[in-house]
Amino acid sequence: VKLNCYIITLFWKLCRSHAVTATLLDEKTRKTPQAAEKANDLSCFVCDSMDAGERCSNLNTSGVSFIHKCHDDRRICMVKRYSYSTTTENSTYPTKRLWSLQRNCTNKCEPGCIVIGERTKLYACTVCCGQSLCN
Repeated sequence: VKLNCYIITLFWKLCRSHAVTATLLDEKTRKTPQAAEKANDLSCFVCDSMDAGERCSNLNTSGVSFIHKCHDDRRICMVKRYSYSTTTENSTYPTKRLWSLQRNCTNKCEPGCIVIGERTKLYACTVCCGQSLCN
């Protein structure tokens, strides 16, 4: 169990550092004056379950407190889910367990999942959308 927690923590840190690097690279992007003039009316839910806990995962009860007006070229709402599953000899269909969930505004989003591992599978899944409060 300690090894599984270590692997999951390492995977989570790796994914978060990749997201930070991508954000820093994207902030250097330049845009034309016409692109800069277009108003950004997008609002997204912005939270991290590592800080806000269950309130970020289940927006039915407290979603209003996480509404955030997106600025500049951040015109995409995004959800990143980090989860894991463990398979044993007796389990045929392992259950995915949520490790962390992040909601945010972004200027670049690549939807899909990355899955690593065999017995302990680690999932990093990203969903992207372009309408207000779609995340």
